[in-house]
Amino acid sequence: MRKQNKVAFFNILSTLLLRGISLFTAPIFSRMLGTEGYGVVSIYTIWMGVIAIAFTLQTNGTLVNARVEYPEDQQHKYQSSVMTLSLLCWLACSALVLVFLPQVSALLKLHWALILLMLFHAFGNYCFNFLNSKFTYEFKADKNMFVSVGVTLATLVLSIVMILALPEEINYYGRILGMSLTYGILGVFICGYVLVKGKTFYNREYWHLALTLALPVVFYSLSDILLGHCDRVMLQQMMNEDMVGQYSLAFNFGGIMMTIFAALNNSWTPFFFDDMKNGRREQLRSQANNFLELFTVLSIGFILLSEEVYHVFASRDFWPGTTLIPIFVSSYYLNFLCTFPVNYEYYHKKTKVVAVITVGTALVNIGLNYVLIRMTGMMGAALATMLAHSLQLLLHYGYVRYVLKKGEYPFGIRMWAKYILIYGCFVVLVYLTPGAWFLRWPLGAAIGLWELRRIKKRKVLI
Repeated sequence: MRKQNKVAFFNILSTLLLRGISLFTAPIFSRMLGTEGYGVVSIYTIWMGVIAIAFTLQTNGTLVNARVEYPEDQQHKYQSSVMTLSLLCWLACSALVLVFLPQVSALLKLHWALILLMLFHAFGNYCFNFLNSKFTYEFKADKNMFVSVGVTLATLVLSIVMILALPEEINYYGRILGMSLTYGILGVFICGYVLVKGKTFYNREYWHLALTLALPVVFYSLSDILLGHCDRVMLQQMMNEDMVGQYSLAFNFGGIMMTIFAALNNSWTPFFFDDMKNGRREQLRSQANNFLELFTVLSIGFILLSEEVYHVFASRDFWPGTTLIPIFVSSYYLNFLCTFPVNYEYYHKKTKVVAVITVGTALVNIGLNYVLIRMTGMMGAALATMLAHSLQLLLHYGYVRYVLKKGEYPFGIRMWAKYILIYGCFVVLVYLTPGAWFLRWPLGAAIGLWELRRIKKRKVLI
């Protein structure tokens, strides 16, 4: 328990620091860039994420499997070998983009210079995530925190300096340069460190494991981006960058909950694999129930306070996105619930199933976006994503509960159905009480105090 609490503590502290920095600076960036410039940065970031996944094969996602498959003395060798695989793939794909640079620029509706920055940024992003995964599964959450906070601060400082140095009409380049240079340069050092540490550049067995597990995850991750971000790309194509900017800032504000979920999940996942491996099912169910309770309370508290906080957070130009925030948080909540069946599928190496379900729901999301954006604009885009996440949850649960049949699935529907019902009631309450902060804020405080007492009683976060 002490080890688990330490890991959880550093992950939560890291999240609070990172989101605190991001919350403090997001209003600054939105005001400096305006709705259109903020929209351009948002679209750039989405495509950078696509390149980071597709061009590197996301082999960092296999590090947890390597810890199960190989002894400790092979871990550095495995890491350097799969890093080499990703580096070679990135070089080949980047060369292809350079050959067709004008066509790629026209397709994405972004200047060719942004495409070049995107390639560098994507490799750095992969290397940073590689180090993050390495530290996570080695239970070095303290190192993760210091690296993450340092990179975030460097990115923000450089971005602000470069935005101020550039003309207003192209100052969004400053934000993009700040991210690209920081992550790209850091990525070069991380890559060198991993390669020198492991000194294994090719190993057929390691590459076979990595490709077997990672290729389905690439399709899953790309589809996950489509599932979570095609709304903004389609708003850009069907509407304009101004609307993308309004939508994106509200989306990023709601994304605080996704970041908190990621921190909690980083604490949960290593222990999930360890408990599954050692057959500790009752302990696993107890921790899962704590996880469900904690994240449900956090999500409810967030939506109860979100309207007033967002109006301080964002300038009036961005306020049309306020009503979307509970929908965004609901999408993140459904994504959180997917964690339980998806982790179970990963444990049983069913990455192809994860990919197929995500591809299917991403395609459904594109169709829903096309129809609903035409009908209701930004609200249609938000609703389309939430509906797609609902379908994703049902498909994953149906597969692990009724198809997989590799031991009893430990998380029955009764465990999380009650939490969905409670959360849904509070979403309805938020939409019925616009402007009624004097009702929602005391209610949020009461729920928060109740959860703190629960944590104190059980003496563990999750």
